[in-house]
Amino acid sequence: MFSEIRQAILPLALRNLKRRGDLGRAGLLIESLARHWRDPRPLQLLIVAPRRDVQLLRSTLPGFPNIDVSVRSESEFFPPFSRFYMMTGWFRQQMIKLHVPAMLGFGGYLTLDSDVACVGDFDSRTFVKDGRALSRWEPKYHHDWWQSVASIVGVPYDSRTHGLSVTPNILHGELAAQTLAHFRRGPIDPMTSLGFWVLRRLGTIPWTEYSLYTSVAELKGNLLDYHMHWDPCYFSDIQLFSERSCVWGVDDFERLVQLPNGSNPGGKFIIVQSHARIPLERVRDYCLSFAG
Repeated sequence: MFSEIRQAILPLALRNLKRRGDLGRAGLLIESLARHWRDPRPLQLLIVAPRRDVQLLRSTLPGFPNIDVSVRSESEFFPPFSRFYMMTGWFRQQMIKLHVPAMLGFGGYLTLDSDVACVGDFDSRTFVKDGRALSRWEPKYHHDWWQSVASIVGVPYDSRTHGLSVTPNILHGELAAQTLAHFRRGPIDPMTSLGFWVLRRLGTIPWTEYSLYTSVAELKGNLLDYHMHWDPCYFSDIQLFSERSCVWGVDDFERLVQLPNGSNPGGKFIIVQSHARIPLERVRDYCLSFAG
């Protein structure tokens, strides 16, 4: 169960030649976490990156006393001939969010991407209620992958139910380990099993980390032992994520920046889509304008 959430994981691969965009966004995420983390002990942020990027990240990312940043190579968690390395970057990020916390024995943890920013104050107990997490949910009928995952996992599909939504979110290492164990078939490891479904269903999204996590826990009957039911999560005064303050494009941004500084963002985290190509300094000003 959840006692606290003081760990977070960020898969990060630097994509372009100069790599300043990815570095800048990751640095802004860390800065925003430092601004809003209100616990006496540091938040532990684990960044998992390809080996080629590790040294640059370690030497470039900002440091803050209340955010304990650790940068580790993918190769520390996945052996050289793992099918993990044959997956595209998007699926590799998904596997990192499940496999690494399970391997390291995480309890409750935040999942993050470099497009995410923190805009509200929180501590290790903010998202825990009665031993369960106030996670982020979505109706299953919103995405085709829920029906696909139901058949892969072997659980009935019910479009009226809800599953854990995409990043940012809150997971637990025990259920992450349970998810991967479900796909271990004797000598065949979970990366190989899940990679098979990617190849079998080319042109679709056969699974996401959250749909796998949700569906296996539903099959085992312990999902709601770890996570608050979606109804109270939707209507809670405390929200992990704010859709209304996210930036998906330039038009969104120009509208949102007109709001008064210090306005309530509606949740503790937002997404500022990197494909919107908004200059990083303007994004920084926007993200750090919220009072918390």
